[in-house]
Amino acid sequence: MAQQLGRLDLGGTALAALGGASICMGLIQLLAEPLDQVASIDVQDVAVQTTLLTSPLLISLLLLLREGPRMVRQGARLAGRHPRWRRQLWLQVAWPLGLNMMALVPYVLAAALLAAMATRPELDSISDLLLLLGGLNPRMLGFSLVKTVVFALATLWIALQQGARAELRGFSQTTGLSRAISMTLAVVLGLDLLWALTIESIVNNLGG
Repeated sequence: MAQQLGRLDLGGTALAALGGASICMGLIQLLAEPLDQVASIDVQDVAVQTTLLTSPLLISLLLLLREGPRMVRQGARLAGRHPRWRRQLWLQVAWPLGLNMMALVPYVLAAALLAAMATRPELDSISDLLLLLGGLNPRMLGFSLVKTVVFALATLWIALQQGARAELRGFSQTTGLSRAISMTLAVVLGLDLLWALTIESIVNNLGG
């Protein structure tokens, strides 16, 4: 399982890129449509930055949808064993999985940049790309990478716990997966809000 969850594959990278492009294009259309004009570079920059900001949530959702059943099933297999077995499995899988998910952030960002450039075909692609790259906030990129790892580890732990709990209580693994999905969404959204209110505020105050 560690090898399966700890490696990149074409399906995962394609979904991450498609999600990044879709979010960015949707944001550009939403922001530019009231102006009734082709999206300006400022609108593109905001769309790319926002896509980057939401990339940890997107990647966590993709992880849950693609690997959730397997993680819940693995948790159910360990239900009758001592809880330390689940901790050991989590520790074995956690860091490869976290690095795997963190590596998807550049794909989301690259797809968002390409989607943003596609909205201004009259501009030179290289100069447009340089402008957008120059507008990226390094601190936001760092935050997105760290949050992606944290959210992935939380998703893994919740799925293992809910799989074991469903098995012990005689529920189906489908029920365990449903509970894992709802709990993971609540925890990840809560962590994202807590991060914005605490970590980002502290770092911004120190840097400002």
